[in-house]
Amino acid sequence: MKLIKSLLVAILAIASVSVNAQELKKKVLAVSDFTYSTSFSKDEASIVRNQIIKAVQNTGRVIVVDHSSSAQSELYAEGERRKQESAMDANEVADMVSLNSNSILAVNLDQLSVTKEIYEDIEYVKGSDGKYQNKVKGRYPYLKGDFTYTVKITDCEKGMVQAQRTFTISDGGVQGESFQSKYKTADEVREALVRKCVNDDEFKVLILNTFKPEGKILQAEDGAAKKVKTVYVSLGSDDGVEIKQILEIYKEIDIAGEVSKRLIGEAEIIEILGPSRCLVKIKSGGQEVQQVLSSGGVLTVQTRDVKMKFFGGVK
Repeated sequence: MKLIKSLLVAILAIASVSVNAQELKKKVLAVSDFTYSTSFSKDEASIVRNQIIKAVQNTGRVIVVDHSSSAQSELYAEGERRKQESAMDANEVADMVSLNSNSILAVNLDQLSVTKEIYEDIEYVKGSDGKYQNKVKGRYPYLKGDFTYTVKITDCEKGMVQAQRTFTISDGGVQGESFQSKYKTADEVREALVRKCVNDDEFKVLILNTFKPEGKILQAEDGAAKKVKTVYVSLGSDDGVEIKQILEIYKEIDIAGEVSKRLIGEAEIIEILGPSRCLVKIKSGGQEVQQVLSSGGVLTVQTRDVKMKFFGGVK
């Protein structure tokens, strides 16, 4: 019962935030039930699911709502109990979690396997012919594990896949001068793989590049300059943007009644001024930005694709 109560509180907290999704301007991402092959246990799938939800939430870019059937059924059961106690109407509880979502995140756990491998300790020795050859000094058994899962994000309105990526994690091998296997049992390998299956930076790249907030340049801070250096943009803390984030600047062009966009420059966020306002520094295209603003034209901005740094982190 304590578990159900905790689940109720957690989901209601998420749902209550989601009610204001339109105000916050962040997209609402529903996490559906995970599917998984017979190589996974139900508990392993649950652990992975919780890690992925946490990683997505940590990006700050979307509002995450749990739309799993298990969460819904447990929540409804708790709602019925509370209804009998005149504490809360069960339908009210169900309605709070059945909120409209912009996208759905679905995950399939493809494969989790542990195999026995042999590590060969090789040295290079000089033969009688003067040439060096490989000589196997010893063979040492060890356990190796591989874990593969696929993440897919689908636009609810268009029914189109917004992003899809397969993640693969491996672990195992030998360690030390004794060449002992890193893990002694298959269960130890499985536990390690499940525990380390989510890289927060990799999920940050996936979510940031899938859900890019768009805004407009409102005005130049140095209005009379021929070449704009800083401008105010209609993006802020409610959009999940951050200081030092790079924005692409687009000029809107009307071609035969259809509006298209042309990339004219880039800017860097230097200060978050509020929920829907930030100050950015123009990195390129400052002169054209000034020309468009002076003529009353419209300039839109969008966050640029981010990438993983070589040694970890996002750039």
